[in-house]
Amino acid sequence: MKQSKPQTDIGLKVGDRVKLIAKTLAWKAEMTLQDKIGEVIERRDDGQVSILYDNGKLLMGRAAEPFELVSSLG
Repeated sequence: MKQSKPQTDIGLKVGDRVKLIAKTLAWKAEMTLQDKIGEVIERRDDGQVSILYDNGKLLMGRAAEPFELVSSLG
């Protein structure tokens, strides 16, 4: 039986709302962003993304895998 996985970099695009997947290395490293929702403001050709959070924190050029989609504009 297959378990469903959170949607990660497969569908992330500029404008999507995302949060860090709990218990990942990035989640542990960014304690102030745990359970916070940010917006994808850039998606690079290599698949990396930049995320802007409401508190002004900016994560630039990060791997998309530790993020899960919360809501999409499209």
